[in-house]
Amino acid sequence: MNIKNSPKPTSRQGQIERILTQLSHNQLRTFVLEKALQDADFRDTLLICFSDLLGSDEPAEPKYRQMLADMIKRYANADGFIHSLSAERLTETIRKMLETARKATTPIRETTDFCLAVIACLPTLADKLEDPENNLYNLMRIACTTLWECYTSLPAERQQALFERILQHYGDPVYVDLDLDGSLLSLLKDWARNDPKRQTACLRQLEQLLKSPEKDNWRKNYLLEQTNSLIAFWKR
Repeated sequence: MNIKNSPKPTSRQGQIERILTQLSHNQLRTFVLEKALQDADFRDTLLICFSDLLGSDEPAEPKYRQMLADMIKRYANADGFIHSLSAERLTETIRKMLETARKATTPIRETTDFCLAVIACLPTLADKLEDPENNLYNLMRIACTTLWECYTSLPAERQQALFERILQHYGDPVYVDLDLDGSLLSLLKDWARNDPKRQTACLRQLEQLLKSPEKDNWRKNYLLEQTNSLIAFWKR
């Protein structure tokens, strides 16, 4: 096909595809390298998508925790607070990175480690973020959904390790206080469905949560409802 004489594409995708057919390898490599060095969000997304090419056996979660901490600093003002407009941009950037991690082409270890890093950073982010649209709740939901999708592809020992990590996060009262515990509980309910030992571990964690609040009747009633819901679900 003669590109010069073919109709000009009108969609963004069509325009990009046409450009790519005419770029040399060196031109594309130079563009990606310069873009990655200039745009931290683009660089972080690139590192998630292709990190397996680095050939490292080290756990990726600490790297992603630092990546997210650096992102939070970039979007915060001089007082360390992230106002509405910057908050929208930041949470949208993290959402897109989660979608990249969710792709089948992303290594599963990178996907799970990034999702765990996002879950771990949410309490810190909530303390600094203006979030009238409940974007943090959406990030938690996407991260947990992605972990659920990855779970069956993991070997048994990694499944157990993932269950224990989610149980650990669920046991932190801050997630209840921020109304971010629901997605965590959904994972625990499903992953303990046919495992009495895991069910016992979940109930013990809830027992500890019930002991932590003092004179907080709302939280106590809420946690009792969750306990009864778990027991009823597992008895089906």
